[in-house]
Amino acid sequence: MAKVQVLDTKLANMIAAGEVVERPSSVLKELVENSIDAQAKNVSVYIYEAGRKKIVVEDDGIGMDRDDAVVALKRHATSKISSTFDLFRIKTLGFRGEALPSIASVSKMKITTSTGEGIGTELIVIDEEVTINDAPLRKGTVIEVEELFYNTPARLKFLKTDYTENANNIEVMSRIAMAHPEVSIKFFIDDRKQFVTTGRNDLLEVIANIYGYSIAKSMIPFNFVTNDFKVTGFLGKPDIAKASRYYTITLLNGRNVYMPKVQKAIADAYSDFIPPSKYPFVVLNFDVDFALVDVNVHPAKREVRFSKEEELRLALLEQIPQTLKPKTIYDDVSITKEKVTHEDIEHMELFNEDELNIASRGHETTFNEGEYVAEHKIPEALQENEVKDKKIVSYNEEIQDIKSEQQSETRKVSPIKPLAQLNRTYIIGEDYDPSIGGFYLIDQHAAMERINYEYFSKLYGTKITTMQPLIPEVIYLRPSDVKLFTQEKRELLKLMGLEFEPFGMNAYKVITVPTWIHRDEEKEYIDELLEMALHDDKVDAFKLRKHAIATMACKASLKANMNCSLEEAKIMLDRLFNCENPHNCPHGRPIIIKFSKYELEKLFKRTGV
Repeated sequence: MAKVQVLDTKLANMIAAGEVVERPSSVLKELVENSIDAQAKNVSVYIYEAGRKKIVVEDDGIGMDRDDAVVALKRHATSKISSTFDLFRIKTLGFRGEALPSIASVSKMKITTSTGEGIGTELIVIDEEVTINDAPLRKGTVIEVEELFYNTPARLKFLKTDYTENANNIEVMSRIAMAHPEVSIKFFIDDRKQFVTTGRNDLLEVIANIYGYSIAKSMIPFNFVTNDFKVTGFLGKPDIAKASRYYTITLLNGRNVYMPKVQKAIADAYSDFIPPSKYPFVVLNFDVDFALVDVNVHPAKREVRFSKEEELRLALLEQIPQTLKPKTIYDDVSITKEKVTHEDIEHMELFNEDELNIASRGHETTFNEGEYVAEHKIPEALQENEVKDKKIVSYNEEIQDIKSEQQSETRKVSPIKPLAQLNRTYIIGEDYDPSIGGFYLIDQHAAMERINYEYFSKLYGTKITTMQPLIPEVIYLRPSDVKLFTQEKRELLKLMGLEFEPFGMNAYKVITVPTWIHRDEEKEYIDELLEMALHDDKVDAFKLRKHAIATMACKASLKANMNCSLEEAKIMLDRLFNCENPHNCPHGRPIIIKFSKYELEKLFKRTGV
């Protein structure tokens, strides 16, 4: 007797349902996406008992005639693709023709549909038995799914609590609504409204309806276009960063998907603005040529592949910080040179002797021009400044170049007047304009970190000069790490000024280090970058370079528990407000915290509140 046999339709559909229908939220996703593919402008969704009891999706799309409705219940029956060519240019959300038969195989389903012409159709599907009736002539489709998983008790048993399942339902519907702001969506759970969108194609309005107006007010418009893709959406300000990565919402051609490289690029682009423990709140839609995208790589279509992902990653690393810098929390606290009184002018000169002394407090670094033995170019994609002269120049020449560049620009003076130092760590300040009121706390170490970080970024924007260490450092790797220490990783570390040569079994000698590194800190610097290069699968030259310069800035900065005079504080604040990002240190921590006049009066019960 033959052991291999063709499964009957019912069993095949139930197997397919195991991939397509994981939980009630899977049903919602498939049915609502079908409504959007059917050109619906209004979609209403009702679920009861977290979707176990009943799910209803009603739309005003093009509907189906009777013949199409019957065929739609068969596996791999679809109107969305018809040839192999279509599979490589998928423009719809659904295309496999598995959703309806899979859902029908694990539930009791009723479909009421009409094209607006002829007689409407009602299909009742229970245990693969289809009953066909006439229905009212209403253009669109209503699908009712009852008793989900009634015939697969094991699947029903493993559903979570109503609270958890409803959270998943809301998440799915929220992301569909943000992916399609042009569609009006009404969403109800147990007859209680969760959210309603207007369908006016206003993404910010959808965000406000779902997350609230306070979140919507903290979103910054973001868009840019290249030859290969168009990116639109909103970036959340740093102050609404979340503890979970689930608020980084990426939509590709109107489809909610997970794109690891893109989401990592977004997180890296925010690294100057939020701490490492936080994740940005963003909603971005990527319009990419359909021919560049493969959506047929995941059973639930949660992940996609598309070419030129690396180009998109680099573009995000450049564009997101540029968008965040101009319009963040302290835009109102910057005044130009023309508003400065005469006594402030003496503090304006950038990189004068006093400032260089402040920058190096707590860390002395010596530069010997004779020690410069090599020059490592940073990849062109990471260069922050155009290189006009490719020859090796001395440290003093580089200082003078930066001085002349920055002194030729219109300089700004901090609007914050330093008043005192608190706990030898924070500067207390107030506005020069007394009508503004309130006061500020400035973290002196974080402020100097930001100043030095941007200074060193410009100084070492295109090259890192190296020297041979006075006493060669030898590192010993675990045998497993030796396998990871590939030539590619060594080339990556070479860009950061570190070169190695074999020095016995599992040992390497460090033959060059950056010129700025202090002898006592060489080992720490080498160990940190080695750990990142060996064990961070997603590390790249951008991330390593940022870490190296941030480390340099930290070591060279005024520390906590160190005295800072008011004159030094004034110079520090002037320099801080000439930085591109005066709001956060290189590690994402806030530099300035403002207490407004209103907040103070509220504390002292002077506002009547």
